[in-house]
Amino acid sequence: MLRGCFSMIGSALLLVVLLVVGWIYRGDIERAARGVSARFFDRDQQTVELAGATPPELAAQAERKIIRLGQGEAEEITLTAEELSGWIEHRLVGYFPKYISDVTASVENGGLALEGLVATKSVPGLERLGAAAALLPDTAEVKTIGRIDGLEPGRGVYYIESLHIGSLPLPDAWRDDLLAEVKAGADSELPVNAVIFELPPFVTDIGIREDVVFLRRSSNQR
Repeated sequence: MLRGCFSMIGSALLLVVLLVVGWIYRGDIERAARGVSARFFDRDQQTVELAGATPPELAAQAERKIIRLGQGEAEEITLTAEELSGWIEHRLVGYFPKYISDVTASVENGGLALEGLVATKSVPGLERLGAAAALLPDTAEVKTIGRIDGLEPGRGVYYIESLHIGSLPLPDAWRDDLLAEVKAGADSELPVNAVIFELPPFVTDIGIREDVVFLRRSSNQR
């Protein structure tokens, strides 16, 4: 049920790597690429380790809550970050592109954070960088943080407020430039950092409350 939701939100992880590529394309590629490599990446580090796997019971727990909401047994449910991570790991197997892995969710400062690994050498179009592509690490740890909100029944919106590669945030201007290019005019009525995602049709609102994600249905829905 949440496949559409996480297919759109999770794809934001890829934007970070593409953003770095876009930045390297600005001006002197060779000089900028060396600067990125020196500042952002440890060339001796070939892999990045994230948090351990989540138990499959958490995915089943999240699924039971969503079914209750869909059947009208509850007007609102809440999902913990651990349940979301479990859903991603155990219910979305094979759903993300092969170069995105180890995706986890967390709640940070009232926003949804998604973190994962991107195999940069497998990102389509990277060959356009030529020799500069060799300066990127094989694997990059990337992270998006943003606010989620309901847009209309069956659709939500993720406002991407920050993009990180490793521990470093990237400038908002680069984020917005890339999003404008990737979206190619779609959702033009919304801010450029807004990414629309699908929800189950019975969900009318979604958001963050304290340290959980809530999903709500209208009391008029039956």
